[in-house]
Amino acid sequence: MIQEAQSHTQVITALHLLAAKEIDPLAQIYERFFRLCPEARGLMGHSDEPMRGRMLEQTFEILMDADLHGAESYFRWEITNHVTAYGVAPNMYDAYFEAIGQVLAEILGEAWSASLNDAWRMQVANLLADVAQV
Repeated sequence: MIQEAQSHTQVITALHLLAAKEIDPLAQIYERFFRLCPEARGLMGHSDEPMRGRMLEQTFEILMDADLHGAESYFRWEITNHVTAYGVAPNMYDAYFEAIGQVLAEILGEAWSASLNDAWRMQVANLLADVAQV
């Protein structure tokens, strides 16, 4: 439990470091996501930059607020909605979080330490556990 709390804190710190750099990673993240998961591009063909921006903003909120994931949570509701209403395959979430992690690591450079990478992996594993429940 302590390790999970520490990893959560590290991920929040990484997102603050990203904000301090004043770099908008939106285009890079979605470009990487579509490269890792080409079938997602077809599903998201209707989405524009503002919609993708809102999705990324909500993802960052979920990463920073543990109360938004878990059973009976906002995140679980969103996953269910995406799977049933839009035909999103649960494995697309793996690629989405992988794309975000890769881009953050590139932008943060040396600040993306091995322990931060481990913390990121732990947080993503927790979120993917929610995805697996849908």
